Amino acid sequence: MSELIFEKVGDINNIYPYLCVYLKGHANPFMDITINNKNLVEFFIYKNEVSITLEMEQWNEIMKRAEKFLPEALENVSSAA
Repeated sequence: MSELIFEKVGDINNIYPYLCVYLKGHANPFMDITINNKNLVEFFIYKNEVSITLEMEQWNEIMKRAEKFLPEALENVSSAA
């Protein structure tokens, strides 16, 4: 099972930062975890040259990171305002 790498990215074009999700050893992310304009988590999955296979444990890790990321991102934006 490949290790998942999470990278927090800030973008001046977005209100909230987002998380890029990589498989260890891959140069490009296969997914972004974002927050939409209704303050809900969305998962954007990229089309890649190679198929990405995830095990249930990896999906659970992605969900846990998303659940932790949402309140932190919302709090950081509201405290900066």
